[in-house]
Amino acid sequence: MFRKVLMSAAAAASLACVGAAWAGPADDPANWRKVDPENLLQFMINKQEVLIELRPDIAPGHVEQVKKITRDTNYDKLPFHRVIDDFMAQGGEVYAVYQIYPRYPALKGEFTWKRNPTKQKVQWFGATPTGDKLGYLDGFLVQGQPDETAMISDPPVAKTWGLHCAGVTSMARSNEPDSADTQFFLMRQPRVGPDGLDAKYTVWGRALTGVDVIQGIKAGPMESDGRFASPTQADKLTKAMVVADIPEKKRPTVYVRRTDGPEFAATLATLKASDPYEACQLPPVEVIVERPTP
Repeated sequence: MFRKVLMSAAAAASLACVGAAWAGPADDPANWRKVDPENLLQFMINKQEVLIELRPDIAPGHVEQVKKITRDTNYDKLPFHRVIDDFMAQGGEVYAVYQIYPRYPALKGEFTWKRNPTKQKVQWFGATPTGDKLGYLDGFLVQGQPDETAMISDPPVAKTWGLHCAGVTSMARSNEPDSADTQFFLMRQPRVGPDGLDAKYTVWGRALTGVDVIQGIKAGPMESDGRFASPTQADKLTKAMVVADIPEKKRPTVYVRRTDGPEFAATLATLKASDPYEACQLPPVEVIVERPTP
């Protein structure tokens, strides 16, 4: 099947250097990872697509609930009711719009997870002054205890958490840690580090494409902390779908540059960061989206 290929500028440059000998990411699994369509969301916002990779390995309860709400179509047509320009866009208030009962259950916070370094290998490139490491897990920016911590722990795990960089998707909650249910927020700019959101809110995915779309969602009034007086004033999530549920003839296929691959090794060697904010400023890992031809 012939496909149209949309990719980042960096990925396009890489492809141009290789030339005709490189048929596509599917033929290069050592350097490109195909995203499971069961763990990929398609959000349509202002008639533009955002593709979000879900991470059930780090937030299984939240990912399961987000997918259920999506498949129930209860995220469709919901407003982004609180949007702060240099922060995030919050949506997913199911009850105010649809008054769904019984309510979706409150979720236990999954702010951090216990990572087994032999099963989840992070490509570290930096460290904070307090000794935490910074790196990539499948292109996803994380912070956590060094792998050596697992060697002296029983079970052999190291505490790890995702960084709230631009494009990251996280779950809203009240002051009660285990109170998240349906509301989520999409990061427009980083809020990381000790004074940010990291390890305090549950990260369940990240936008592989469409960060510019997230940043283009209409912001709410500053005097009301980004909250709109009326849902009609806000931009909406017009449609949410699990990509596996999209008919194959219309379904995008998404590949992410492997941060543990041989081609990325040279780039990894040049990366440095001494704090989470600095890590968030690194160029995003390349993504290729293939689409069936009409």
